[in-house]
Amino acid sequence: MKLLYIATLLVTLSVPSRCQRRNRVGKFDEVFAWKQLTFEINGIEVLEDRFSEDDLAGRDKRSTDNIYFEDKDIEEPKYWNTRPSQSSQPVYNNPIDTPSSAPISPDDEIGRFFVQYNNVPMGAERVDDRVFITIPRRRYGIPATLNYIDLNRHRNSRSPPLTPYPDMKRSRSLISVYRTRADECGRLWMVDTGVIEIPNNPQYLQRPSIVVYDLKTDKQILRYQFKSSDTPTNRTATGLASITVVIKNGDCSDAYAYVPDLQTFGLIVYSLRENDSWRHQHNYFSFNPTSGSLRVAGHSFIWNDGIFSVAVGQPGSDGCRPVYFHPMVSNQEFSVSSCELEKRQANETAFEVVGDRGRNSQSTMHEMHGPSKVMFFAEVGRDSVSCWNTDMPLRPENMEMLAQDSSRLSYPSDLHVTDNEVWVTSNTLPRFIFSRFNTNDYNFYVYKANVDNILSGTICDGARRSDSPLYYPQDSYYSKNKYS
Repeated sequence: MKLLYIATLLVTLSVPSRCQRRNRVGKFDEVFAWKQLTFEINGIEVLEDRFSEDDLAGRDKRSTDNIYFEDKDIEEPKYWNTRPSQSSQPVYNNPIDTPSSAPISPDDEIGRFFVQYNNVPMGAERVDDRVFITIPRRRYGIPATLNYIDLNRHRNSRSPPLTPYPDMKRSRSLISVYRTRADECGRLWMVDTGVIEIPNNPQYLQRPSIVVYDLKTDKQILRYQFKSSDTPTNRTATGLASITVVIKNGDCSDAYAYVPDLQTFGLIVYSLRENDSWRHQHNYFSFNPTSGSLRVAGHSFIWNDGIFSVAVGQPGSDGCRPVYFHPMVSNQEFSVSSCELEKRQANETAFEVVGDRGRNSQSTMHEMHGPSKVMFFAEVGRDSVSCWNTDMPLRPENMEMLAQDSSRLSYPSDLHVTDNEVWVTSNTLPRFIFSRFNTNDYNFYVYKANVDNILSGTICDGARRSDSPLYYPQDSYYSKNKYS
């Protein structure tokens, strides 16, 4: 009888519970899920809308989400504002705007410190024992655009509160960040767009910049303002939604950052060693109009986002790396040598078409897992995560869908590879834009998966021939009906 009990117990422990099974998508495990986001600020949980008058026990200064700063808070940048009666070109102000001269909106949400509904996470990146969560300021009421979750405290919490990074006071130096990327030198990179993207009334508060934090000290160690030649129009700032960082030859002082511009179709390159930046233009950076029709979260719409994501392969014998990129509104992948991008003027013929990922494969972020040479794609067109082994030609039969769910993977907004894990964020963004979230349902998810586990048995690790049946046949009912 005792042996039977032990056997039963072992079987029970080895089989995932119903809750565990429910919280998996493919071989991806749910890490976090939120109906709506909450915050922990100065030891106090913020669970509902808060007005600027509300005192959060220790906030240095009551402040609205107009976002203003005192001179002692930030040392460097000039701030800028666009007045509706003038042209759309930014007007630079120095000294820093005070509350009385900061942009004022007639919106009735003015004066709100936290509008819970408006907080939509865009990026999630694990670095050691912290997960950094970004919330771009696309509306009012966002306490901090860059936040983190301490895994040591919240490893078993499904919907943990966010903590402003590095703390509430210093978090005000950042206006709006879409995604972060950490490098192997212990630094966290991001682009601060400097814009609160209120529909029909954007507030331009700060020149778009690359910002870098030292993760050992949690101090800002770099703020590089983009030059006017990097950002040709006022719209460009809102298109700087991702960043990719490459360290050359293990030298932390010799780093390059690639910043795609999805709005005005360019690629900005920044050299840390030279502390300089330059912009490349190419037709491949633009969107493909035949791929612009999307259906996500039950909404059909047409988008025109250009170059969205940059992923970098391993260096060759010449030290140059393949740099892969794609517009979000496109099914194609392109590449160029990193050595070409390091030039101020790249040879236009050096840009190549890598291949076509297949119908409805529009993707936000993608990233390479170096040891396996496998690229992972966050596909908004199919509510999925897919893979491709870069040693094989890029075509639909050489890709495999690793996870798909029209609800829990609706609009996978971020994907990154850290160590031997793939992390994916989904946020159902089109529902926020075109209708409303159901705040009684879970709307935001963060997943992770072990690279070896999810690639095992797939074409991406060579286990399946490219002429064998696909996990998602291109002529399937799903393809024909979901996107017709």
